Amino acid sequence: MKRLFLILSLSGCLLTSQAQEGSILHEGNFKTRKIGMSSNPYKPADWEKRYYDSAVKTVFPSDLNRSPEKYKARLIHLIGIVDSVYLDSFTINIVLENKYWDYIEDYSIQDEVMFVSPKGDGKFMVTLPKTTADEVEVVNRFRAEKKLLLVYGNFIHTLGGIPVLDAVQIKYIDYKWYSTNIFSYEVKRNKNGEVEVNKKGKLTMDNFSFIKVAHAGQNK
Repeated sequence: MKRLFLILSLSGCLLTSQAQEGSILHEGNFKTRKIGMSSNPYKPADWEKRYYDSAVKTVFPSDLNRSPEKYKARLIHLIGIVDSVYLDSFTINIVLENKYWDYIEDYSIQDEVMFVSPKGDGKFMVTLPKTTADEVEVVNRFRAEKKLLLVYGNFIHTLGGIPVLDAVQIKYIDYKWYSTNIFSYEVKRNKNGEVEVNKKGKLTMDNFSFIKVAHAGQNK
């Protein structure tokens, strides 16, 4: 009986994994680690890595608004907290408030792993085709559940000053995994307002300030 239960459990996990792999939407999780402290570079999931590696990660909504032709049809990676969701006949439209993240996973006594800055670069939108009724229901709950999305999408155009991405993949993060009340920081820009990158071509964060001490429980 125990063996049968184990086989059924593993089968269920495999089916769930396969279903998620065939979808644009993926739930993101982190390890829970409360003993000791560590800060590690963000590790994309196996399915996510090729999108993370190939996407443009050094542009933000204002950059897309400023130079739409430069980035048109390119794969862009943006992070944001869901502001609103609305549906039309064939499409799910998600409006997000962009947030800055230093791509560090912070482990200690707190539950949250992502210390996301409360600052960001404005709103952007991601569109995805309607698929199953279950997925529509999941997305409809995103705003109420304060989901943070890691979006990989092809830049289409701007709509009323809001950049629009056509979703390629989306990773959604539960409220329990991130906090915007620990550190505040911004993306460093030069005197012309252009994003500065380091020698490795990665973002440089600037204007760090401490908000409050991380502790066990929700740091909200």
